[in-house]
Amino acid sequence: MRSALAEDWIDELIVVDHDNPENISSTLRAFEADRRDVRVVRADPSLSLAAAGNVGAAEARGRWLLFLNADVVLQRGAVARLAAAGGGAQQPWIVGGRLLDLEGRERQAARTGALNTFSAIAVAVEWPARPLRKGDDAAKVGAVSGALMLIPRGDFNELNGFDEQFDTDYADLDLCRRAALAGGSVLFQPDASGVQFEYAQARKSRKVQGLTRFAVKSAETPIEKAFARVAGPALATLLALKDLIAGRPPARR
Repeated sequence: MRSALAEDWIDELIVVDHDNPENISSTLRAFEADRRDVRVVRADPSLSLAAAGNVGAAEARGRWLLFLNADVVLQRGAVARLAAAGGGAQQPWIVGGRLLDLEGRERQAARTGALNTFSAIAVAVEWPARPLRKGDDAAKVGAVSGALMLIPRGDFNELNGFDEQFDTDYADLDLCRRAALAGGSVLFQPDASGVQFEYAQARKSRKVQGLTRFAVKSAETPIEKAFARVAGPALATLLALKDLIAGRPPARR
């Protein structure tokens, strides 16, 4: 939170308190009490992560919305670079930034190429996308991570926000796809970055739910629609095989 408030381009910080233990909620309320530019809003624990994101967006008053995961610490100047990348872009536009782990290794925060139903398979098996390195110009991509994402508030509202039927972060894939379908731009700015301290993998059942919904929503051609009908069990099998090959025990539901 302090890394966000250190950014000159951030005027307010909306913290969504979603299914946190009481000690965390108490810490957030204490932080809010000390700052005039911080507001903590409660989101019912029964809501999906996508719905919680919409709750925070509805409270924001600024021109742009920066979605930032709780485990991401911004590097200085990231927001200004994201906003500059969006300047002049075809609306609705979305710009995402780089994500690094604690050892400086890059985590996949963008998917190159257009999104379609079969992108769910690439995400499920963590198929690597073409790397986009720091120092490159902002590049047009298929999707960026909702862990570090900037979008004009008006564009977000025009797209009706995140689809709340997604239980997991795959709502960001869907939002990027809808922005592209609306004639907009999805950009990745490698010079805007954040350090992701704790990358929590979603449970397999939640991954399957989100990716299946994405596959169904994005199906257009007959072959895509045929895959969408069996996407749930197919993706569950792929994820189980990936765990088996990696030598991990079966994921708990």
